[in-house]
Amino acid sequence: MISDREFQSYQDGLFKPYFEKYIEYKRSKGEKVAHSALSRMKYLNDALNSYGTLEITRQMTEEILAPRPGVSEVTRYARITHLRQFLAFLNTLGIRCYQLTWRYTRSLHCQFRPHIFSDDEIIRLVNAADNLRRWQHRERRTEIYPILIRILAGTGMRISEVLALKRSDIDCDNGVIKAINGKNSVSRYIPMSDSLNSVIQEYMTANGDDELLFKSSKTGRAYSYDAVRIMIRKLCTTAGIYRSDGSTPNIHSLRHTFCSKSLEQMLSSGMDFYTAVPVLAAYVGHVNFRDTERYIHFTDSGYRDFLAKEDSLRKLIPGVDDDE
Repeated sequence: MISDREFQSYQDGLFKPYFEKYIEYKRSKGEKVAHSALSRMKYLNDALNSYGTLEITRQMTEEILAPRPGVSEVTRYARITHLRQFLAFLNTLGIRCYQLTWRYTRSLHCQFRPHIFSDDEIIRLVNAADNLRRWQHRERRTEIYPILIRILAGTGMRISEVLALKRSDIDCDNGVIKAINGKNSVSRYIPMSDSLNSVIQEYMTANGDDELLFKSSKTGRAYSYDAVRIMIRKLCTTAGIYRSDGSTPNIHSLRHTFCSKSLEQMLSSGMDFYTAVPVLAAYVGHVNFRDTERYIHFTDSGYRDFLAKEDSLRKLIPGVDDDE
């Protein structure tokens, strides 16, 4: 059953009960419905309710999904995906509505480019988190964020997985973190570096017996995505870390950075690309290699090294002019 808290901000109307059923249906299949997804579905619920009819036409969908000032292509793409799946769900319930096609999605060009942190930027970001106690004295965030940033940068875990961590998920004796029922219901064991293991042990020893690893003393629940997003933006500003357009990097860029740097390290150790990608996919919890490939962003030197290593494979493939 969907909690009342999750639907407090949803506008009452014809579609609210159907969105509740839709989210229950997705969770019953083991899918995670993150806070960001709930926010986008709130927008769709409120927009659909404004028409006052359950019969959704093509004109309605195009009006709802039309480009708008201040709405990024990334957000618009996510809304299209959510609406297409929701309309298909309504169709199974016998509700007549226009069905969005894949062609509509393919016509949208998503311009999102993650920021790949340099080694120096990672150090500056961690230092900014360590120095929080100099200018922040609210609740436990001065102890929480130094650990949270280190886990994100040192494991490549999703922010939703990190915020859901419990004490029982940390196995300091064996140096692993258990990510239980992550995205696509994938559970995995994530090795920690000795330094990360050490600081997590110190943190848990100093912060009582709370079941949640990152519990807000203000709400009694796990830290929210929005709270962490805002704080990371502040930490990047403090550390002087900006994208080429002058904006600060988002949380997910830490995962992109981890994947890119891990792959470069595996290739530099002599591992070939076709062995490294499946290893990386298993480590970060991807269910297919296509997902992992979207996280690979070579630096100039890394790309040159990759081409050099893969050149030997190309030599094994006969060209059209080779003698038979």
